[in-house]
Amino acid sequence: MVLLDLSVQVVSSGAIRQFEGNLARYHAIHRLRTGLAAQYARVERQMREDPGAGSLALEQDLQDFLVVIQHLEETEPESLDAFFAQQATHRGLPAYFEKLEAAVRRRMANDRDWYQDMAWAGRIAGYMDGYLSTFLSEAMKYGDARYQALTRRLSSLRRLTLGGLVVFVILFGMAAVGISSSVSAPIRRLARASERIAAGDLDVPEVRADSGDEIEILARSFNTMSRSIASMVVDLRGKAELERSLREEERQLMEKERALREARFISLQDQIQPHFLFNALNTIARSALLEGAHRTEALSMALGRLFRYALGAPESLVPLREELGIVEEYLAFQKLRFGERLRWTVDASPESLSIPIPRFTIQPFVENAVRHGIEPREDGGSVEIAARVRRGRLVLDIRDTGVGMDLASRTAGRGKGTPEGIGIANVRKRLTLRYGPAARLTVRSERGSGTLVRIGIPAEPDGGSRP
Repeated sequence: MVLLDLSVQVVSSGAIRQFEGNLARYHAIHRLRTGLAAQYARVERQMREDPGAGSLALEQDLQDFLVVIQHLEETEPESLDAFFAQQATHRGLPAYFEKLEAAVRRRMANDRDWYQDMAWAGRIAGYMDGYLSTFLSEAMKYGDARYQALTRRLSSLRRLTLGGLVVFVILFGMAAVGISSSVSAPIRRLARASERIAAGDLDVPEVRADSGDEIEILARSFNTMSRSIASMVVDLRGKAELERSLREEERQLMEKERALREARFISLQDQIQPHFLFNALNTIARSALLEGAHRTEALSMALGRLFRYALGAPESLVPLREELGIVEEYLAFQKLRFGERLRWTVDASPESLSIPIPRFTIQPFVENAVRHGIEPREDGGSVEIAARVRRGRLVLDIRDTGVGMDLASRTAGRGKGTPEGIGIANVRKRLTLRYGPAARLTVRSERGSGTLVRIGIPAEPDGGSRP
């Protein structure tokens, strides 16, 4: 409101100053116009009555008129017509006084034609009077336009002031309502939060009251109390959950302990049969040696070595050369059965032979190749085993030239629990448990084109093997 009032005062003061300046300009033009007419009449009267007195005041009159016209020229003309009228008056004054001086000289010389110069001076004065009339008219027209513009501006400011007053009243009312609400709203929020806590709902948001008085202190105390209650309830729930977790872990430990005892009993019981069979094979081999049945002796000794390898811990790691050795023992054992129908090659790079791998990683796939790939073929087939170290990984390829199989037969074999399905799943699971995502096992086979099994595992150093 103060700014609006100052704006009105500034505009009003400017309007008054402009009005006073315009009025002074009108008076100056009017005085110049009336002064010219009065001066011409005075000089003409003096010329008739006393010719010698007229020439004394002409120079002073010219200077006075020039001062007035120069003062008018200091202000920018109101229009092009006003500019032309002003300039014409300025140029006409010297010509007017020149004719007056000529008339005075001729009158003092008793020249009867002095009145002609006086008449010319009168006509020039008439012209200047017309110019000054135009000048005054243009100045008044321009001043009227300026006055109307100032009037409209003052009216706009007056309306703006009234509108600002209305807005101020509205804002003042809203501020009063806001201040009232800021005092009563925190009290209402405290009441609602208290009702929720009393009903058992502890998830209550904090009550904000930034008033800086007793209500803010009350809100902070209420929030502290609410957090304390919620913290105690959470602690109690956590203790209860911890007790339930401990009881559940205790129950699981008891079940695991019972299962471990049963597994140990079954393991001790199952160890009887492999050792009995191993001893029985040794007895058969000695009897065949005494009887001269060398083939039966070779079969019994090969089978005994296979049993001895199988009796090792199934989860332990062995060097690749040991696994390849037992694979060749198995193939030699099968060759006694298949004869020339079974052929094999083992190609392992020297740096791969010392790399540890899990027991029975290769043998199950070789067994599948012999039983399900080569045995159905009348002319037999071959098994190729290759081992290479590539970019820190051991790559094992087991390829056979057997009858092969399609995707459906492989899926069905696994699903129905056939020996080859169980063996592949067993090896895949053990490799995943040992190496995680770093282990890769792929099987490619087509009916009539043989089978390729590729195993990829990290090439750990010899010291990396562990039981």
